Amino acid sequence: MSRPLTATVDLEAILSNYRYAKQLHPTCKAFAVVKSNAYGHGAVRVAQYLEGDADAFAVASIEEAIELREAGIEAPIMLLEGVFEAAEWELCVEHNFWTALENPLQLESLLALGKPIEKVFVKLDTGMHRLGVSKEVAAQYVQTLRESGLVGEVLLMTHFACADDLADLTTMKQLTYFEQARQLISEIEASVANSAAIMKWSVPEGGWIRPGIMLYGISPFAEVSGVDLGLKPAMTLTSKVISVRNVAEGDKVGYGLSYQAEQDHQLATIAVGYGDGYPRAADHGTPMLINGQAAELAGRVSMDMITAKLSSESAQGLAIGDDVVLWGAGVSVEKVAYWANTIGYELVTRMTSRPKIVYRDDESSL
Repeated sequence: MSRPLTATVDLEAILSNYRYAKQLHPTCKAFAVVKSNAYGHGAVRVAQYLEGDADAFAVASIEEAIELREAGIEAPIMLLEGVFEAAEWELCVEHNFWTALENPLQLESLLALGKPIEKVFVKLDTGMHRLGVSKEVAAQYVQTLRESGLVGEVLLMTHFACADDLADLTTMKQLTYFEQARQLISEIEASVANSAAIMKWSVPEGGWIRPGIMLYGISPFAEVSGVDLGLKPAMTLTSKVISVRNVAEGDKVGYGLSYQAEQDHQLATIAVGYGDGYPRAADHGTPMLINGQAAELAGRVSMDMITAKLSSESAQGLAIGDDVVLWGAGVSVEKVAYWANTIGYELVTRMTSRPKIVYRDDESSL
């Protein structure tokens, strides 16, 4: 018997979420963002399933892009952070990768290579101050790339700092700066919209949108779940109860003995821990389901195990072998993230190779 920890990935849900993103902006083409191993869902399997629909894929590094090519992915692949060293331009040419470009070293090494690249996205810093150049420099880069004759198409992109906060005016300021930059450049397609902007902001039509976290059914907004936004959750993390004991009122549990029972109750030990990607910061009360019944974390998360109790005194008893849903169907990953003082992005992306991953691609396989 293997360790009873499984991440079940619903590929059809991911495809549905991709199509939903495109429906929201029907004049745009859409990258399917599969960086960081498709946010923990398995980049190769996700890309293979989406390839017939996806206009292109987007990754963080050339290693991620090559992995997809070696797995047979023929669709365009975009390097969101560009090349990290000059030698990578050769690989971009060989594998027909598209790439962002945001600094003089990237520009100079591309020109020195002297070989054609299909698409380059000049990265504009509209206020996030992480990557990108000013509007004046962006205009110069676009002109230089166009005049070089090496680039099939030059596009302009940026990234939003606060699109997940609808009350924050930063996104509007960034959009204004972006449009000022476009006025300095003739006829250039744009790529600005991440998941939050796709769903809730008015962004330039045409060009490219970049759905990322929304592909996996997770909300980019605080206090709103993906289901609330019309998305289909893609990952369900499950395990089993591996031990049961009774604790008396006043008994303390786990490392640091940080949990103290307020009354007599059963305690379940479950096969999952921070070594698997379950958040160590999860607080007492973090929700889960045990045999379909509401349950909650009771004790500090350790490397390989957690302890939990049923939430209701009227619930039926615990038993070794009981099924546990840690997040997914009936327990949103956003709610678990809230109790761990983090975001759903981190929880699914940090999944290690320890959980078994099972893929399903239609309702009949549920």
